[in-house]
Amino acid sequence: MSKINPTIKLKKHWPSNFLPDETREFKEITENFPAMLATLTDKSRVISIYENFGKAGVGKVTSRNSLKSLIPQLEQDEDFKGIYLFWLDDEPFYTGISRGVIKRIHQHTKGSNHFSSSLSYTMGKEFHNEIEGIEHTGTRKELDFDRFSGPFKKILREECQVSMLPIKGSTELYLFEVYVAVQLKLSYYNRFKTH
Repeated sequence: MSKINPTIKLKKHWPSNFLPDETREFKEITENFPAMLATLTDKSRVISIYENFGKAGVGKVTSRNSLKSLIPQLEQDEDFKGIYLFWLDDEPFYTGISRGVIKRIHQHTKGSNHFSSSLSYTMGKEFHNEIEGIEHTGTRKELDFDRFSGPFKKILREECQVSMLPIKGSTELYLFEVYVAVQLKLSYYNRFKTH
């Protein structure tokens, strides 16, 4: 058995069969962002979360079937990679990305903890601070999720809307999420802080 030393793979050492996720230049990736944003914010694409995700008994299959006219690739696929934008009273307030947008929206609106329903957790943490008059400094798990975040899951599920856009390329998806947050001034909930 030969001994192989660990090495960081600089470009000249990349395997010949390596395929990068993205081969386009930055400008080429981002040049369509204004048109993509116009599509994402087109009011005809904004749909009720309650009707398509939130009703009791509405699971991923029902959501998928209700979205086929809006996302044609759902004729072949169970879910899709892309971006979603949450709205309330005709105002967008949060954007997110996922490899499975349908599953992710279900998690936001029906998730049972701070991992699956992270937006509700963020809102609940702030609500804790308002109610208790002190900042929650404990761990995510230590926040009473049902008490503080539960009301926000209900608001997301019953009162909010969502628009979605499939995006296949990972680099394009990550860059577009930041672009949407900056262009729509969604800085209250889209803070992009590292853990």
